[in-house]
Parts: sequence; C-alpha cells; structure tokens
Amino acid sequence: MSVKLTFYGAVNEIGGSKTLLQYNGTNLFLDFGKDFFGGADHFSDRLRPAAYLQIRDYLRFGNLPPMAGLYPPTQSQFLQQEFGATLDSGKVDGILLSHGHIDHFGFLPLVDVNVPLYMSAETLEVLRFFDETGEFDLRMDQRPVTVFEHDKVMHIGNCEVLPVRSDHDILGILGFIVRCGATSIIYTSDYRLHGKHPERVRTFFELMRQEKQHAKTVLLTEGTRLGFGSIDQLTENEIQELATRAVGTAAGLVLTNYYILDTDRLKVFLRVAEKTGRTMVLQPQHMLMARKFARFDSELERLIKNAEVYLARRGSGKYLAPDYRLFEQEYLVTALRATDIAAEPTKYMLQLDFSDLGELVEINPAPHTVFIQSGGEPLGQYDPNYTVLMKWVKDFRMDFYRIATPGHASELDIRDLVMRADPSVLVPMHSKAPEALNGYIKDTIALRKGMTYEF
Repeated sequence: MSVKLTFYGAVNEIGGSKTLLQYNGTNLFLDFGKDFFGGADHFSDRLRPAAYLQIRDYLRFGNLPPMAGLYPPTQSQFLQQEFGATLDSGKVDGILLSHGHIDHFGFLPLVDVNVPLYMSAETLEVLRFFDETGEFDLRMDQRPVTVFEHDKVMHIGNCEVLPVRSDHDILGILGFIVRCGATSIIYTSDYRLHGKHPERVRTFFELMRQEKQHAKTVLLTEGTRLGFGSIDQLTENEIQELATRAVGTAAGLVLTNYYILDTDRLKVFLRVAEKTGRTMVLQPQHMLMARKFARFDSELERLIKNAEVYLARRGSGKYLAPDYRLFEQEYLVTALRATDIAAEPTKYMLQLDFSDLGELVEINPAPHTVFIQSGGEPLGQYDPNYTVLMKWVKDFRMDFYRIATPGHASELDIRDLVMRADPSVLVPMHSKAPEALNGYIKDTIALRKGMTYEF
C-alpha cells in the first residue's frame, strides 16, 4: 500500500505549509498554514477575498486544498456546484499542527469545526490566545482537540503518529514521524540548532536515522535559510549580553520590540531588566501570552512577577473601558500610562509594538533613547513598514540596535542534519532555494504545488 503526499503550500516559498498525507483510507494534513502574503499573486491588503466566500476565492486560485471534507457543510454544497468533480469529497481524519505560527495554522478559521486537530499543549494555548485577542476567529472552544504527549505514539486511522519535540523560536514546536505500513513520513516543520534546545533537534534527526532501519523514510525538511549562504546567528545568551550592553548605554528610556510568541526573547529582556535595575513594561497582549506560556516555564513565571503592564490610549483617548478589549480592561486601574513612563524614563524598559509607535508622541522621549529591534514587526528592510520605523527612529533621535537571530537553521546545519538522517527520499520544502540540497541525498524530489507524489 503506497503513501500519497500532496503539497498545497510551502512549495518554492517560505510559509503556507499544508501537506495532505493519504494512506489506506486515512487522510491527514501536516499543518494548515496561510501563505505569508495570503495568496499575494491575486490578493493584497487592498484586494481581499470576498468575506462571505473566502473559501471559494482561495480555491479558485489554488491557495486551499480542494477537499470538501475540510470545509463547513453550509458551504460544501455550493463548493461542489462551483468546482464539481475537481473537489474531493473525502473525509479528513485530522490536522497535525506543529506549532503556533501563522504560516502553519493561519487558514484554520476556514476549516470546519468538526475536523479533529492534534497539537502540543503549548500550541493549544497559542491558538486560544489568538481567539481571546480577536486576531483570529479560530473557535477553539468548539473544536475537537487532542493534545499530544511528547514521544508517545498515537494511532490516527491507519497511521501511527510519533510527535517529537524540536526547537524553534516558539514553545511547543513538534515534528512528526508518521508511520504508514512500511513507509515513514517524517515532517520536521521548523527547527534550528542555535536555540535553547539543540539537543532536541539532534535527537529528532537521530530518530530519523533509526527509523530507516525498519522503514522507507521520506524526509520533509524545512529549508527557510537555504540559499542564504550566511551562517551568522546569535544564541539567546549572546543576545542577552548585547542587549545588556545596549541598555547600559541608555541615559533614559529603553524601548524593545520582540515577537509576541517568542518567550525566549521575552525572558532575555526580563533578565536584562533585572540585571540593570529596570522594570520591564509589557503591553496587555504580551502579558496575556506570557501568562499562558508561564504554565510551561517556571523561570518565565518568576520573571513576569516583576513586570508591569502599559496601556496605550485607544478610542476616546480617555482610558475608558469601552475603548479596550476584555482582556485589556483588567489593567485600566493598575497599568502604567504615557505620563508615568515620561516622568521616570530611566526606570523602565518598554515593549512597544510597531502599531503603537504613536505613543512616542505622548511619551516624547529624550534624544538617544535606546530602541532594540529584536524580532518584532517589521521583520526586515524588505518590509515597507521598516522605512516607516526608521523615520520614527530618526525623528526622535533614538539610538537604534537590531539584536536578533534567525528562528531557522542555517544552510550548513540543514545539510549536516539531513546527511546524518540519511533518508531514503528527501523532500525540501518551506524554501525559496530547495535546489541547495540537490546532490546530498540520492533521491531528492523537486516539488510542484498541488501535485501528488506516491511513495
């Protein structure tokens, strides 16, 4: 019995991971991510899919898998009429979610709430966070969710799934070994060797090597940094050292901008604040996420007890309850405001997201305020918002430091790990330069989007 894999995303692109695995009547998806630009070939921020028929529009341009069983029954009949025989009516036995980054779960709001989901406990908290903040309408309280136990095999249909802990710039990242008879499909999702837990990644790849002793192994590896050439990357300890030095130069306020789901980076700043005698000040959504992840991290739980919350002006500008979302309202009395920061700037390190840069007008920080860009948006110079950020930095005469590190393995690390695993078949994905792995494993597949491969 052969295994079929169909790749509906992460093909010659970074992001949008959606891979259908079919074996002996079992249909599983490995992640269900949204393309970083949401189908940028046909849509943009100003041209969006029809709100009432997003599924139709995304299907029309190949951004979603053509499987009726994925989508709400209320739309299935219409979709069948619209797409006819090209729409597979098969049942979906489950979606295995590797972690809580948008390019791995972002199309989940379009999936029928009855489709079973499988994930780590940490990823479940991330998805609940997005529901609570209103950023996504995931309806996690309505979905059947099974939480994986690390390294414990779970039977789903006619497949065995072994979830394996890995390391990335988010808690709860899993890779999967899916055993389908004599063939094992190994999905790495995202990984890196310069994070806090490189031993997890090495153990995962050693498991792949062992798997080959009793099965044909098909390795689906991410390759985000393939083609970059550079292996420049910092460890979290090195970032902490550099951030401490930057804060040490500050005669006034320190601003930080890290990605909200990267609690390793948050812990770096909390430690720096502790070491330099400052108070870390978080926006409500950052504190909410930190509290959720503190369940799994005792050091984070300790550190956030010393952090404060900052409330930006919203709506009326009068700090009234209707101006804020429910999770923000608990801080209406206790939160620091712009006047508090302006009164004692040397006391604080303030996390300020790009969308709240306008708060600087009220805080009016002194020249040479230190701004540490560390993984928050905008991610790089290719983003139009980066020019906007630099304009604010210049106009407020801030000292700008970019202290960050990739969340993904370098090309050298990927090559080394792949060769150690020595899979029967190599499938590079989640990359703009998958050809960089050509020649390292004899049977290496160059993917085409929407095409089905049999193993």
